[in-house]
Amino acid sequence: MTIPARCSTCPVRSAALCGKISDDAANALSRVMHRVRIPAGRVIYGAVEQPNSFAILVSGVVKLVITKPDGRQQIVGLQFPSDFVGRPFADGSTLSAEAATTLELCCCSGRAFENVLRDYPELERALLKRLVSDLDGARNWAFLLGRTTAQEKVASLLYVIADRMARSVVRGCQERPCALGLSLPLSRMEMAECLGLRLETVCRQITQLKSRGVISTMGRRAFDVLDMHELKQCAANATAVLDEAV
Repeated sequence: MTIPARCSTCPVRSAALCGKISDDAANALSRVMHRVRIPAGRVIYGAVEQPNSFAILVSGVVKLVITKPDGRQQIVGLQFPSDFVGRPFADGSTLSAEAATTLELCCCSGRAFENVLRDYPELERALLKRLVSDLDGARNWAFLLGRTTAQEKVASLLYVIADRMARSVVRGCQERPCALGLSLPLSRMEMAECLGLRLETVCRQITQLKSRGVISTMGRRAFDVLDMHELKQCAANATAVLDEAV
């Protein structure tokens, strides 16, 4: 059985959940999925109202946020194209998901997804592997926040954003270009919030990376990675950990 044309041309299928299962299971999943676009800033699901649908991220970046009753917030993770969006089997959480950029999602209802899970155990196994990987990533993120320098934190975050976003830009190429032009999905303040740093510390570290010729910036969000290898070196030992964290 062949998969639908829209799935065969999907830019993230090989890395997404639907690319890790048989064509039969992928066809069953595709029958209950539909594409939607979500503008930047919209909450996909919140701490109070948990998601009643699930999705595969086709393009864009999702930020995962924990909000305390007193209003304090912490960005605890980012999701990139091919990642699974939603919290199956979860009854409640303080976690919310928000569109950091304009998103394109391949969505289905929670009930429809659970029906496919029941009919195709291989999908459940693939989902379990991804959830375990996400758990490992959360632990590695905790290491990044607690055991690395400010330079390693900022360089690591920029490296992972550039690396993950570049995969969708140059997918299918054997090698990435040395210089990459990208748009940051996070503001400087959000980067500080994400890394547990002060805003001025993040700005200072970005300025140092610019002065070393590692990156260049244009405006508030646009930036070029001039040397991916050097950016990875600036991240030092933290890079290997953060590569797994997202």
